[in-house]
Amino acid sequence: MKHYTMQEAATALGVNAETLHSWISNIQHESYTDPYDHQLYVLDEVQLKQLAQEHNVPTFIPEDWQKKKTSDSVPEVHPIPLASPTLTIGRFNNNTIILNHPQVSGYHARMEQSRTGGYRIVDLSSTNGVYVNTERVRARDLNPGDLIRIGPYKFTYTGNQLIQQDESYSIRIDALHLTSRGNLHTLLLDDISLDIPARTFVALVGGSGVGKSTLLNALSGLRPAQKGTVLYNDQDYYRNLAAFNTQIGYVPQDDIIHKDLTVEQALYYTARLRLPRDFTRAQIKQRINEVLDEVEIRYRRKHLVRNLSGGERKRVSIALELLANPSVFFLDEPTSGLDPGLERKMMLLLRKLTDKGHTIVLVTHATSNIFLCDFVCFLAPGGHLAFYGPPAQAQAYFGTNDFAEIYNRLETATNNKHAPEKIAENFKRSPYYQRYVQEPLDRELAEDHQMLETNLLISRPKRGRPWKQFSLLSRRYLRLLLHDGGNFLLLLLQAPIIGLILFYLAGSGTFDSTSITYCPLRANPLDTSGPVVSIDCKRVVDLLNSPVASLYVQKEGLTKQQALENAIAPDSGANAQTLLFIMAFAGVLFGCLNGIRAIVRENAIYRRELGILCFLQSAVLIYLVNLKTPLRGGIFLPILAEIYITLVLTTLAGLMLGLAISALAPNADRAMSFVPIVLIPQVIFSGIIFKLDSPILQVLGALFPVRWAMAGLGSSVGLHGDKLGVDDFAYQGTHYTSLNPATAVPGATMHLLIVWGALVLTIAVLMVAIGLFLKRKDVRA
Repeated sequence: MKHYTMQEAATALGVNAETLHSWISNIQHESYTDPYDHQLYVLDEVQLKQLAQEHNVPTFIPEDWQKKKTSDSVPEVHPIPLASPTLTIGRFNNNTIILNHPQVSGYHARMEQSRTGGYRIVDLSSTNGVYVNTERVRARDLNPGDLIRIGPYKFTYTGNQLIQQDESYSIRIDALHLTSRGNLHTLLLDDISLDIPARTFVALVGGSGVGKSTLLNALSGLRPAQKGTVLYNDQDYYRNLAAFNTQIGYVPQDDIIHKDLTVEQALYYTARLRLPRDFTRAQIKQRINEVLDEVEIRYRRKHLVRNLSGGERKRVSIALELLANPSVFFLDEPTSGLDPGLERKMMLLLRKLTDKGHTIVLVTHATSNIFLCDFVCFLAPGGHLAFYGPPAQAQAYFGTNDFAEIYNRLETATNNKHAPEKIAENFKRSPYYQRYVQEPLDRELAEDHQMLETNLLISRPKRGRPWKQFSLLSRRYLRLLLHDGGNFLLLLLQAPIIGLILFYLAGSGTFDSTSITYCPLRANPLDTSGPVVSIDCKRVVDLLNSPVASLYVQKEGLTKQQALENAIAPDSGANAQTLLFIMAFAGVLFGCLNGIRAIVRENAIYRRELGILCFLQSAVLIYLVNLKTPLRGGIFLPILAEIYITLVLTTLAGLMLGLAISALAPNADRAMSFVPIVLIPQVIFSGIIFKLDSPILQVLGALFPVRWAMAGLGSSVGLHGDKLGVDDFAYQGTHYTSLNPATAVPGATMHLLIVWGALVLTIAVLMVAIGLFLKRKDVRA
């Protein structure tokens, strides 16, 4: 934090030393000694701004002081000579080049000398990757001038040494001519340009709907502007999102933490997902302690998040992002809903984080503590830039010491259609725009024009190992449920209750061969007289393969295949079909309810969770049914495998359906109102209650997961659609559909694969729909 001598403070406040001395005497302010040059100073930066606020005077900090501020605490790094044939780079102390940062893996990369005398760099399966000239690589031969990025560290390879630059606390953001439009081509941002120096605290201020969050999202890359460029240290950020991804922290307006975890548990699971895989449990605990101390909430580590105050929850959200120690923080309305006291504490916390080296950009409606910021950006309606510069200079520009008055003036600009445009034009013609926007941008662009031309397009950041993430999310989800006993019990009992009902109602031989295909064979089968002596279709097949049967079917004008079909009694497998239908519908129901709960209950973290229960619920349902009446059949896989795959895909399709409803609905009540609208048609178009015997009905039926589920489940157990009054497409199995079952396997296999493919396609289409619904649902402030 910048410290001021008596003379410097008087100059900044625009008063003489005698006046400043009287102000300090009145508040009995204490003097301190600068530990670096032992100069006597009387005020730090925050105190200076407080005095300015109390006495309604602007502050003016000379430009050379600002430069000194932004250069403070930048570590001096000497070139690293490449004298060894092999060098290792990583976080552990036994590396040749030690990079002690939570974004760096223990053994992150290795440099190897080639036969030609040059070097190549190899990624040692690091979590956050190695980038050469902004492209992520596994191994790459290096050329002099190549730029290597590992976490927040950047190295320039010269051929015989590495020139290191630590960007942990030195990312400068330049925004050039940002323009965005919303629905119906509504202008959200109008040609916004900003220069945000490293390690500064910037507030985006304005009324509702003026584009604050849109600008924040454009600067953070969450939703890039449609026109314009954002530069991070002179590199096109939109084209290099992956290289800077780990250096960005984003805290949305809504809390991003599970309320049914303790603070420590929430931080632990987040750390396991974000920190390198080689972080031990002890190291994670140490990092958690560090971030809890930074946000001053260590004393609440064992408390459930739902029991915290609004301000404490927001501090935990910030702590989550601090785990990876990002260089830049973006916060959307972090003081929303806080009382004045908590609001001030939050702003002081952000000021402290800035002074530790982070760049902070936040959106806020509040104006009472803006003087704690280094820069303030006022936006007028229509996304017009009304002012950008130090808070004290904003007071001078608008001619008032009251920030709320500035806020109100800009809000009333909507009364005149052209007023916002005029406000932006006036600012662009002012010396403040030249000083705080145009001149810094011109200077930086002039210095780095050549670098901008060499930026390369790279891929999005790669995600971590899917199975590890799945395992971790499963454990976290279980922990969440354990903290919510009632809901946990309800979710656990869904599948067992339905399964137990089916267990007691189902017959013990529902899926036996003679139940699926009932073939009554009489004592004299050729003239169908005498008592029934067998119901096994195998006896019919044996009979049809005999010479006597050949003469009989020829006499009747039938083929043997037709005779076999005629031998199977109507309604064969009806009980099995009913049981499978209930299982299929239950799968969609489970998934749908889980999906609706996931988003409506915790809308801010809908993108972070999976439908883990789908797999468990499907397994429980199949287990209980199979325990009472063993499943038999199967086309090309064991019957339990085929049934499980079909039911899991069905449940996942139901989950996506529930998520789509929840993403579309504005609130929980509206979402639940959609449930019967989407579930009842599942029954109608399943093909079980009503026959889908026209092309239109077939097309409509294809839109519903239960229809495909029944086609898959029925085919696997060997149901015959013609005996059950369903359409011809429904079932294509191998169970006595032919005298030689082997001939039916290829067609039945293809049919089952089509069913699975249709369910996967349904899941994918619904996922796209969810994304579109959520994009429309996002509120632009």
